[in-house]
Parts: sequence; C-alpha cells; structure tokens
Amino acid sequence: MKLPPFPGVLTKQVSGHYAPKIVLTDEQRAWLFQWYPEVENARIMEASGLRHATLHRFAREFGLKKSEQGMHGIMKRQAKLCKKICEQNGWYASLRGKPVSEATRQGTAKMWQDIRDGKREHPILIMKRKNPTRYRRWLKNKSEECKETIRKERLRATYGLKRKTKLRVVVLYKYTKSQTAHRYNALRRGYYVMEDCSEQSGERYNIYYDEQTQRGERFEHNLIKDGFKVLKWE
Repeated sequence: MKLPPFPGVLTKQVSGHYAPKIVLTDEQRAWLFQWYPEVENARIMEASGLRHATLHRFAREFGLKKSEQGMHGIMKRQAKLCKKICEQNGWYASLRGKPVSEATRQGTAKMWQDIRDGKREHPILIMKRKNPTRYRRWLKNKSEECKETIRKERLRATYGLKRKTKLRVVVLYKYTKSQTAHRYNALRRGYYVMEDCSEQSGERYNIYYDEQTQRGERFEHNLIKDGFKVLKWE
C-alpha cells in the first residue's frame, strides 16, 4: 500500500502564551482522517513529517483510532517484514541448529564499525529520538535486568558458587568492612584469595602469597590482626 503525498506543508501557530504548535489545514486533516485508521503510524509519520507525540496529539483531539480491518492489515505487513528480516539475519537457520551465515556476520560487523566511525547513528539513539516512550520503557527493562543479574551474582558469592559474570560483587555481610577492604587491597598487591569463601571450604580467612606478591610486613600484620591467615602459595 503506497500512501499519496501529504498535502501542503506543516505550519505552526502561536496560541496565547504557549509555545507554537503544528496546525493542520482542511486538506491535511482529511488526509489524516483517511489514512490513520488503515496505515501504521511509522508510515504516516514518514509521509507527513509529523513527530510521534504530535501524531498522537491529533489522534486524541480528533478521536482517531485504528479500524479492525486496518489493524489486521498492519499486523499482516509487520509479520511479513519481520519474517523477511529474520530470514536475512539467519534467525530461522540458527533455530534449526545451523550457524549464522558469514554474510550476516560481516554485515553486523560493518554496521557496528560504521557506528564507531560516526557514519551511522546508533539504533538506541534513533529509538530515543523517534519514540521516547519506547526508549523509556527499554531503559526501565534494562535497569530491572541489571538489578536481577547483580542480585543473582551476590547470591552466588554468598553461597560460594562459581561466578557467571565479570561483575565485581562484594558481599559486605560476609565480612566486616575492614576485612572487605583488606581483601581488596590484598588482591591489588598480588595476593591470592579463593573464590569459594564459604565456611565449608576452609578458605574464608586464608590469603596466599608467592614470589611475585608485593608483600609488606605492616600490611600482613594488619591482615593477621583482622582475623586472616597469611600463607605461602604451594
């Protein structure tokens, strides 16, 4: 479905003390009334030059809604486009156990290289500019995912399980603040601290050194005073 050209040019009008707003002529309003119920908003914004918030403002003011037949057509076109993109990216092939094609790998690498070189805008920045509501929802979901990952990593550190991320998670309630600081400084000096710091492992208060460790008599005295054992790494 190809949309006809948007009639005229968008103009702004000042109303009272408020900032100027875009107003539509009779021809533009008739064009919007005709195509809004049948066509997806992205194509309407591309054809008319309206922004996302402005289009929704007109829809509220004029009481415009998608028709049942229009929604059916929109979902059908979006599904067809999604299938085409998934086939190009090798998504269906990967679900069947086949590796991603080399062309897809090269295309993805080129896309990110163009983004780093400034030749192409980052997809997140495009979403932030064109769809602020969706961008805020994405930020919220991303924040919740990060919090959940940190929570799980803290539980692994608490129970002495193997880490699954590279997050530097320090569980303060396992040690006192002084002991946590001493363990961190020992790692910086080249001492060895075991990942499994549970009571059952027997490594909770053991700190090891070797020939390359930057040892210090006063530092090791403070470690022993704080409840640690300083042992040679065998």
